[in-house]
Amino acid sequence: MRSSLLLLVPALAAAGVFTVNATRASGSELEDGELVVTLSGDVEVTDGEVVVTSDSGRVWQQAGRALFLGSVVIEADTLGATSDRLEYDRPGGTATLTGNVTLTDGGNTLTADQVTWFRHAGKAVARGGVRMSGPWVGDVTGEYAMYDSDRGSIFVTSEPVLRRFEEGDSLVITADRLEFLPDSERAEAQGNAVLTYPTEGVTAVAEFLVYSGLDESVELLGGPVVTSDDGELAGNWIRAELTDGSIRTIRIEGAAEGHILDKGVTPPSETWFSSESAFFSFVGGEPDSIDLANSVTLVYRAGGEAASREESNTVSGQHLVVRYEGGSIESVHVTGSVTGTYSYLER
Repeated sequence: MRSSLLLLVPALAAAGVFTVNATRASGSELEDGELVVTLSGDVEVTDGEVVVTSDSGRVWQQAGRALFLGSVVIEADTLGATSDRLEYDRPGGTATLTGNVTLTDGGNTLTADQVTWFRHAGKAVARGGVRMSGPWVGDVTGEYAMYDSDRGSIFVTSEPVLRRFEEGDSLVITADRLEFLPDSERAEAQGNAVLTYPTEGVTAVAEFLVYSGLDESVELLGGPVVTSDDGELAGNWIRAELTDGSIRTIRIEGAAEGHILDKGVTPPSETWFSSESAFFSFVGGEPDSIDLANSVTLVYRAGGEAASREESNTVSGQHLVVRYEGGSIESVHVTGSVTGTYSYLER
C-alpha cells in the first residue's frame, strides 16, 4: 500500500474555502453567536481539489467543524473513500471516518470500522476489522493500524496477519506487530514472529523478521529457527534469499546448528552440524552445497541399506564443504585441524 493512500483524509482536512451544494439548506444562530448550517439531499462540498458528497451534513462556522452523514463519498485525485459518517474538526486538525470505511488508491485498499487522521501529527489510526490489500502488501488483517507520514510506514498491531499469494504460492507472517514501508517494499514483524511458507514446507520463528520484496529476502534475528520436512536450522542470525518464490540460499551467523535429512535414500540419511557460520545453496529446490566455517563439527548417519548397520561418521575442523549431486551427497572436504571417527554396528 503506497503511503499516499491515507493522505486522502488530510487532503480534506487541509481544504480551505468550500463550495456547498444541497437540495435543502437552513441556518440557525445559537446563543453564543455560532452559525449552524444544516444541509440535506444530494449534499456536495468541495474546495476545488477534494469533493465530499453525502445524504446530509451540518457545518459549525465559527467552531470550524463539519459533520457528514449517510453514503459519504470522498474523491481526491486517484484517491477515494466511502463511509457512513465523516466528522471534521479544523482547529483540532482531525478528520474521522466511521462505519464501513473503505479507502482506495489505485489497486490498494484499506477497510476498517473507523479511520482517524491527526493532521498536525501526520498520523492516521484505523480501528476495528482492519484489512489492507494491494499488489505488494498482499492481504493484511488486524484490529489496529497506524500510518506515520514522517516514516512513510504503516504499523499493524493486535492480531496482525500478512498473507501473500503469487501464482499459487502463499506466504503467511504473524507477529505482535507488523510494520510496512511500502516505498521500499519492506515488511518487519516484531515480537513472536512466525513465517509459514506452505508451498516450500517451511516454518520460521524469531523475535524479529524482515521481509524485502525488492530482493526477495527474509532476515531473522533473535533466536531464529527454520524447520522444514528436510530438517531444522538455527543460529543467532539467518538470512534466506529466494528466486520466484523458491529458496536459493540460506546464510547463518553465530552458533549455527542444524539437522538435515537426505530423502534421496530410504530410510533417509541424517546429518547434524554445528559451526560459527553456515551457508547453504539450492538449485531447483534441491541442495547444491553446504559451506561450514569455524569450529565445525558434523555427524553423518548413513541411510538406505547402510542404515541397518548404523554407520556413523563424525568429523571436525575449521572449514567443511559438502557438495550434492541429484540431491545426494557427492563429496565432503574438511580443512584445518581435522579429526574424525567412523563406526558401524557389525552384523
